[in-house]
Amino acid sequence: MTTYYWQYIGQGLAHYRFSGHSALAWITVALIFGVIFVFLKAGLRVSRRILVATARGGANWPVFLDKAARHTHSWFLATLAAAAACERLTLPGPSQALLGDVVITALFVQTALWGHAFINASIDHYRARSHDGERSTIVVAMGLIATILLWLLLMLAVLSNLGVNVTALLAGFGVGGIALALAVQSTLADFLASLWILFDKPFVLDDPIAIDAYAGTVERIGLKTTRLRSPSGEQIIISNSDVVKSRIRNYKRMRERTLVSTLYLTYESGHEALARAATLIEGVVRKDNRARFLRAHFMDYQPQGLLFEVAYSVRETYGDAYRDVQHAINLAIFHTFHEQGIEFAHQVVAHTEPLPGPIAKEVP
Repeated sequence: MTTYYWQYIGQGLAHYRFSGHSALAWITVALIFGVIFVFLKAGLRVSRRILVATARGGANWPVFLDKAARHTHSWFLATLAAAAACERLTLPGPSQALLGDVVITALFVQTALWGHAFINASIDHYRARSHDGERSTIVVAMGLIATILLWLLLMLAVLSNLGVNVTALLAGFGVGGIALALAVQSTLADFLASLWILFDKPFVLDDPIAIDAYAGTVERIGLKTTRLRSPSGEQIIISNSDVVKSRIRNYKRMRERTLVSTLYLTYESGHEALARAATLIEGVVRKDNRARFLRAHFMDYQPQGLLFEVAYSVRETYGDAYRDVQHAINLAIFHTFHEQGIEFAHQVVAHTEPLPGPIAKEVP
């Protein structure tokens, strides 16, 4: 009885037809689709587990393949399963062509996703092994360019496969690209300037620099802006196009920094004291191994005292090295002059006129 029942149902399904095929054929295709899709999903999961286990052993290539496997989407597997299942059907010419276009388009899009995942995996792998922030920024910028080019090429391939005249489309894009470039020329200029900074390397991360009137330590070199951390603590953000147009002073690349100081001695100082002052200053500077003595001269007669000019250079080993050396030398000069009885001149400035008060507003 049961066998007869199923035979009756099978004969009934065989009589119902849709798009030239019986309902039984469509049910068979659906079952084949389900089996293939489940098989592909299971195979993807097993592959990922194997790759993860292999990567734990220290190999690098499974990491890249695992990234690609993670970006293998279910809709792509479903498209492959549907194409394989429909092989049992004799589809009309337009339907067969449409199915082929869908499969090729899905393959191109999935290839772009795999390429994007491979680029990101390469960048992450490089940044994990390299502690050079400057080169990491270059790699990120190059990865972005590679991703854009990858998507553009695959998009053109998809359009060409669909029968679109790519040559005419590129010509249209050329005119539209000019209009777009004019609209975003500021952003585009900043992006190109960032590439110039990254490749020409006028400065790198953590360099103490001055860009025109702004000074600070380079904190980040982005695709649009460069960010400095000023000595007072605030962050200074400058567009890259402004950076390349400005005068840049890189203090980290200084071999030596020359410091020139002035000091005043009293007119009551004797000739012997003035003669000894230059020798004492030279001795103080030479005792500090971080500094190189240049000169110490009695320069001029000034109303506030006898002007001495002291010059020495400091070997730069870190950002504020010269401040530490200048501090130490100033203390040593003060201590030496005090021991030798040489007095510094000073002038008290007094206000002989009252400071101006607030300006009263006229009442109309």
